[in-house]
Amino acid sequence: MRPGARPLLMVHGIGPGTTGHANFGPLIDRLSPHFALHLIDLAGFGASGRKTTQPFFDVPFWLRQIGQAITRILHMHGRLPVLIGNSVGGALVLKTAAANTDITRVMAIGAPVLPQVPAALRAFWQAPRDAAALAAAMRPMTAFMHDPPEQLVAARLKAFGGDYPAYFSAMLSDPESCLAAAILTPAEATKIQAHVTLIHGRDDRACPAAPVLSTLLPMLPAAELILLGRCGHNVVYEKCEEVLAAIERLEGTDIP
Repeated sequence: MRPGARPLLMVHGIGPGTTGHANFGPLIDRLSPHFALHLIDLAGFGASGRKTTQPFFDVPFWLRQIGQAITRILHMHGRLPVLIGNSVGGALVLKTAAANTDITRVMAIGAPVLPQVPAALRAFWQAPRDAAALAAAMRPMTAFMHDPPEQLVAARLKAFGGDYPAYFSAMLSDPESCLAAAILTPAEATKIQAHVTLIHGRDDRACPAAPVLSTLLPMLPAAELILLGRCGHNVVYEKCEEVLAAIERLEGTDIP
C-alpha cells in the first residue's frame, strides 16, 4: 500500500458461502499495493456473527454496518472510502451513497434493479445440499455455464455446517421481498451526489442487464455504465482486467 493511499470499502453480495474475499479475490493482490483495502463481511456471512432474530436478510442492519465501517475508515485514514459493491452489495453501496452525500465515488457491479427473481438467482439462493448442488447453482452465474473451481466450491460449502443451512434458508425464504428491500428506490437515487460507475455483464442471468438500461440509468442520469459482453453475473472473475481498469479510471491510479 502506497503512503496516503485512498481507502476502498468492498461489499460482497448475498449467496451461499460468500464473503468479501470470496467475491473480490481476483482483485485483492492487484489493488492492495495502491489502495487501503477494507473488505466487510455482512452479518450472517464469513467472519461476522449472525443475527439472533428475524429478519436475517436485514437491509437497514447491513446499511448500519456499512456506515460504521465508513466511520472507522474515515478515522483511520482521514478520508472517506470509495465504495465498491458486488451484486446485492452493489445495491447496498448505492443506498449508502444516498444516505451519505459526502461519499464521492461508488462502483456497483452486477447490482439488482428489480424485485423479480430470475430462476438462476432463485436457485443460487438455496442452501446447497452438497458440492454438486452448489456447483450446479454457480454455473449460471457465468456467461458460458463454466464449472466453478472445486476449491471455490469447497470453500463456500464450509459455511454450511451445523444449523447454518436453516439460517440461510430462513434469510432467503421470500426472495422477492429480499430484493425489493435491497434495490435502489427513485427517491434514494435523487439524493446521490457521488460519481457512480455501474458495471454489468450482458449475459447476467441472475440480475439481468436490461433493467439497468431501462430503469436504473434513467434514475442516475450522470452515472457511467460499463456493459461487458460475454460476461455473466460473476463479473469480477470473468472480467477482472476490465474491473481493474474501471477502478483505475475512477481513482486515476495506474494498476499494473
